[in-house]
Amino acid sequence: MDDKILEEIKSRLDIVDFISDYVELKKAGQNYKGLCPFHSEKTPSFIVSPDKQIYHCFGCGEGGNIFSFIMRHDNITFPEAVKTLARRAGVKIIEKKGDPSGEGLRYKIIELNNESLKIFQENLMKSGEALSYLERRGIGAEAIKAFSLGYSRKDWTYLYNHLKGKGFSDDLLLQAGLIAKSEKGLHDIFRGRIIFPIRNIQGEVIAFGGRVMDDSMPKYLNSPDTVIFKKGENLYGLDIAREEIRKRGFVIITEGYLDVITSHQKGFSNTVAPLGTALTEGHLIRLKRFTKRAVVVFDGDVAGRNAARRSIPLLLGQGFKTGILLLPEGEDPDSFLRKNGPGTFSKALDTAKTPLSFLFDSKTLDRTETTREALVLIADVKDLLLREELLRELSELSGFREMSLRAELKRLSSRKGEKVQKIKTTVRKDKEYDEEVLLLSSVIAFPERLGEVIVRIPMDNLRNGLVKGIFEKLRDYKTIDSAMTSMSAEEKALISRLTVEPGFDAVNVDRNIEDCIKTIKGRIIDNSLRIIQERIRDAEKSGQEELLRALLIEKQRILRDVARLKNKEREDL
Repeated sequence: MDDKILEEIKSRLDIVDFISDYVELKKAGQNYKGLCPFHSEKTPSFIVSPDKQIYHCFGCGEGGNIFSFIMRHDNITFPEAVKTLARRAGVKIIEKKGDPSGEGLRYKIIELNNESLKIFQENLMKSGEALSYLERRGIGAEAIKAFSLGYSRKDWTYLYNHLKGKGFSDDLLLQAGLIAKSEKGLHDIFRGRIIFPIRNIQGEVIAFGGRVMDDSMPKYLNSPDTVIFKKGENLYGLDIAREEIRKRGFVIITEGYLDVITSHQKGFSNTVAPLGTALTEGHLIRLKRFTKRAVVVFDGDVAGRNAARRSIPLLLGQGFKTGILLLPEGEDPDSFLRKNGPGTFSKALDTAKTPLSFLFDSKTLDRTETTREALVLIADVKDLLLREELLRELSELSGFREMSLRAELKRLSSRKGEKVQKIKTTVRKDKEYDEEVLLLSSVIAFPERLGEVIVRIPMDNLRNGLVKGIFEKLRDYKTIDSAMTSMSAEEKALISRLTVEPGFDAVNVDRNIEDCIKTIKGRIIDNSLRIIQERIRDAEKSGQEELLRALLIEKQRILRDVARLKNKEREDL
């Protein structure tokens, strides 16, 4: 993405005004403060700086600029964030012609999908068979319009011929997943099916699903993964349900397109569904932006029970307070709602089991083994309050004392102790203002100094992995805004924290940069001396005289480097 476009968008949008649409902000000195939208808190720790056009939460560590905020809040990619903000700022983005990948391809596929949807919708209005099928399934005109339903004709090349006539290339049609290639040549993938367009958070059509109207197989067919669509991340109906999910405080997760549509028609507009795949971590990460409570609805048969059991580790691992509802065997939300109505379904939702009670009711293992299985699940729960709640519930369900459960949980957790300690150590170091962090802070505060710093620092010898990763991206992308598009959440958080709390005197930035670089290089020399001295001792003990002479020469070279460094320090005083 052109940096000029990013700067133009930032110049037209004030971060305080923008974030105020999502968070209630109050003036606090030179900054604004509010409750963090990314984690639950009672005391505001979310800071927005109008001068630096950046935000940072001192509670959870999230931070960044206006682009990273909407990416995090709406769980969208950087190109999607740029496009959304550009529309709001009134900045026109010129699509790249002939770009075989990236944004140019993305926009072309969306354009192609929009054209295809027009055809599918026209086909539906002309097909008495398809309209009659939807009527029999209880899908009314309002739902057809709200979900933009369509129909694919049975012809093998109807859509292909139309799209070719519009100037779309075979290569683009194949990459979009609308056309397949076989011994019959190029032909439509969706034929003789009700079409369910799949949209992203911004409402753009990124894929399609199709359902047959008879008993032929496969019953459902979905677009393959493309550059703009991932089955393991996108959820059907989320673009429509997102605000209702926020409003009601929980999401209903079902298994199919018709489950979602019927649920919305019956008043359960906070319903979504995966797309031809089991529930994944990617789905839950998207949903976490809107709620941390979910009711997952499954068929009560063996397959449904197994699917429910598989979903539990994912839900708990992502910190969801979860209800699991098993409908009578042979029923799904679509059929259940049409037979029994919204009142009965609402009561059924109220009876949804907790994950732990579901495990114990399943009775696939004895009490001790079920308890052990539950403890393994709890050990992976990062939310400490949720973990406490689960331990108390497990004690009630299992009959084991809570003290015994805690001891066993501690034993299970200790197996991962080394890994956990390593993570904690890394986090602790990242929060200290050592020379590497201070050097990074300097170039964040004075980005015009980035170029000279990058060429002087010994990148390979930086010991703070987080700082090293940021400097490597700054080296590759040249500017902080561009580099942040490829950074992890931890890297963005460190940048935003250092923007709010630089940790050095801005008046003496030159001295700070010089001192930091000298300290880093001095540390490297000290380490080299220590290693060479150890090798000299080993060579002396083993009597390797030739090696010893070479090592002594190397030591003298290092000592000369030390002397030069000290002389430079004296000159600077």
